[in-house]
Amino acid sequence: MHALLNDIAIHPHWILLVVFLVAFAESLVLIGTLVPAGIVMFTAGGLIGAGVLNIWLTLGIAAVGAMAGDGLSYEAGRTYYERLRTWQFVKRRTAVIDRGEQFVQRHGGKSILFARFFAPVRAVVPVIAGIAHMPRAKFYAVNVGSALAWSPAHILPGVIFGASIQLAEAVSGRLAVILIIMGGFVWFATWVTRVGISIGLPIVESWRDRLLQWATRQPSGRFTRIKGWISFVLDLRRPESRILLVLTMLLAASSLLFLGIMEDVIANDQLVSADGAIFHWLQGLRTSPVDYLMAGITGLGGAGVLWVVALTVLGWLLVRRCWRTAGYWVITTVFAQVLVKLLKLTIGRPRPLNLYSGVEQYAFPSGHATSSMVIYGFLAFLIACRQPPLIRMFVATITVVGIALIGFSRLYLGAHWLSDVLAGWSLGLAWIALMAIVYTHQQVKEDLHPRILGALAASALLAGATWTMHNQFSADLTGYTPVAQVRTVALDQWINTGWRQLPQQRTEISGDNEEFFPLQWADSATTLQRRLALAHWQPASPWSIQAALLWLSPNTEVKNLPVLPKYDQGKSSELAFVALDPARPMMRTILRLWRSNYLLEGSVHQGSVPIWYGALYQEKLQRPWHLFTLGSTANFPDALVIPRLLQVGMQTAVLPNTENGLRRPIVLVPPGDQEVLGR
Repeated sequence: MHALLNDIAIHPHWILLVVFLVAFAESLVLIGTLVPAGIVMFTAGGLIGAGVLNIWLTLGIAAVGAMAGDGLSYEAGRTYYERLRTWQFVKRRTAVIDRGEQFVQRHGGKSILFARFFAPVRAVVPVIAGIAHMPRAKFYAVNVGSALAWSPAHILPGVIFGASIQLAEAVSGRLAVILIIMGGFVWFATWVTRVGISIGLPIVESWRDRLLQWATRQPSGRFTRIKGWISFVLDLRRPESRILLVLTMLLAASSLLFLGIMEDVIANDQLVSADGAIFHWLQGLRTSPVDYLMAGITGLGGAGVLWVVALTVLGWLLVRRCWRTAGYWVITTVFAQVLVKLLKLTIGRPRPLNLYSGVEQYAFPSGHATSSMVIYGFLAFLIACRQPPLIRMFVATITVVGIALIGFSRLYLGAHWLSDVLAGWSLGLAWIALMAIVYTHQQVKEDLHPRILGALAASALLAGATWTMHNQFSADLTGYTPVAQVRTVALDQWINTGWRQLPQQRTEISGDNEEFFPLQWADSATTLQRRLALAHWQPASPWSIQAALLWLSPNTEVKNLPVLPKYDQGKSSELAFVALDPARPMMRTILRLWRSNYLLEGSVHQGSVPIWYGALYQEKLQRPWHLFTLGSTANFPDALVIPRLLQVGMQTAVLPNTENGLRRPIVLVPPGDQEVLGR
């Protein structure tokens, strides 16, 4: 990634050319519907946030490209529409053109502005404005204004994401990778939902028409009953025929997927090997702040939150006297829980980590994945069933993203294998598809007040999550945290050989070794902080979301900027201190210390004290384009300067170089152990 960013920084004109061409092509007649402009603009914004593209130049080029594309489409429609109508490419897309004409008639001149942000018509509205001979002055005024709004709306989110990734990478490559994975995960879930609704439904309709032709062409003969059932269910005179076909296809596909996964798990097939690889890879990416985030997300799929939501929905249905819907809701939610527990006991697959007892010690299928799919999925079906397309799209997207993140959190925390989560999703989807088919076929048309139901469910979700965070979060987080084994060593053992057992380099993703750890320090945390305070070291500001936002402000003073945490094997440095130099206002010296798994026990110490390891860093700050703050760090190459920089009055031992050629470490112990250090 660093090499790629360096190449882009050297040759930014190629990226800017792509930005211009994509912004231009997105507005061309019909072709624009095939151009992934949103992805390209977001990526360009990410490169701006990474500091390799100029923000104002990129925004300007994107706006100019959008203006040129709309202008060309407008002029083509105004001058050559009669010739364009003879193209086969245009003839096959008359539905899109009709939709664009209705859009222009409804919104007039504002349609140029609205179309910039509404994908289904953005590539046809300018040409239709030309066909209608909209005055040029009016068109180009709106064209310029809409392009200037469109460019930052699509690029600035990428800038924020890119700056966040750059900030995360400065903290830990693990954190940056997790953010990229989660961003890609959310984008993919959103994309699948949008494509499934906008493209999948027309395909389903064409399949429905073909099935009806086959069923009605020869109603007698072979497959008579099947043909009769198809003719009845898919009858175009029934408004629910399309949703029944979609649900039937979902039921068939998800059932086959679940059976295939279960067969692989029972037979210990290739999917099980992938389970292990993904589990170890994600465990290698774990960091403390992401652990907090994932523990919070996984709580949304836990029993505490789900039952609050389920009971709230049931209460509303009973208040509304929607007896039949309430019955479907109870059967859907309760039977899914029973089925999951029966499958867990029957298959008896152990979890990756030993987190639970009883029936919950078994992994297959994932209860969180199944329950979140069933409860949130069936709730989304009830809310969006008779709503306009835009609301259906919104509800479906939010539901899919939430369910996907809950499943990913189970993988990250080591609570389930990948096959467990996939099986939970497919089993839950098959069950709610079956119940939705029956619900739709029975034509249950009770007045649910879906928007009020959605608001109540969202409130119940928030209340359940708040209660869980307050009462269970700490215990859950502790349960998901791997337990390290602590060992006690004597001082002479540590000086002679034990120091080699401490990490000698910071370890990043996939075991990549980063900077050298030249410092080992045995002392209690309280005494250590007191010694550093006497040497004019300041404790680093506590890291928080509010403090992190200071890095996005170019006016924050250096002394107020929080120290970016760094991670060794996913563990954050427990102590961090800062030394400022008035002569160099944009630089500071940082001491980071990690607590090791060793305690030192000696004659001088009362009891045992922890052994710390770490390094000193010199951080250089810069503010590109005066938009945000970026920091780059390098640790001191010469370990011998560390005692002089610290000035903490500790006894020092300079140990020999390690076998692999790394620089010699410095060992610090409180005064009184000179006789041991002298050996």
